[in-house]
Amino acid sequence: MNERFFDLKKDRQDRIINGAMRIFAQNGYRHASTDEMVAAASISKGLLFHYFKSKKGTWEFLYEYSTRYMLLELREAGRRRGCDFFEMYRQLVRADAAVLQKYPYMPLFLRRADEELAAGDPKFKPEIPEDLAGAVADLRLDLVIEAQRPPFLSEQDARRISQMLEYTRFGLMQELVERKDENAKPGHEQYAERFSEYLQTLRKMNI
Repeated sequence: MNERFFDLKKDRQDRIINGAMRIFAQNGYRHASTDEMVAAASISKGLLFHYFKSKKGTWEFLYEYSTRYMLLELREAGRRRGCDFFEMYRQLVRADAAVLQKYPYMPLFLRRADEELAAGDPKFKPEIPEDLAGAVADLRLDLVIEAQRPPFLSEQDARRISQMLEYTRFGLMQELVERKDENAKPGHEQYAERFSEYLQTLRKMNI
């Protein structure tokens, strides 16, 4: 990418990032349209290619940027390794909410991007640092598995509950980015409140 992208004002950087990320998250790499990206970001296609050279270059930048950004937001959760199972999830909810406040599509983009990487499409061979591929999902799973579980909750069950919560997490994020109610609370606030309620329900059930 062209490093001069970072010379832009931060709000313009974020508008470009969010616009392109939304199109990739919604459509996947193969069906993502650069015309839709530039329309979402309110820039010209020439400017998009000036900074990222191609659709593939845009995807690669977004993947690396998103991974590094989310790993930073997970620092606090990482410092709490080995804490109570539900406390760890509270830390993860806080990290998610902080990300969603600035980049509403980032977790959804990364999830879809990781699925595309795992599929191994021979026509899609992105160049990303090897240590970043799947790094966010791997760290989240490690933190959950290492958390202190209730005595009756096996590691296998913890993995299953974690998978269930991940489906809930992404489903809730998808619902919130698609909502039309402009008078509702911001999406990151609704996410934090509702996911915390789900965790409280599980805890009441002695899970």
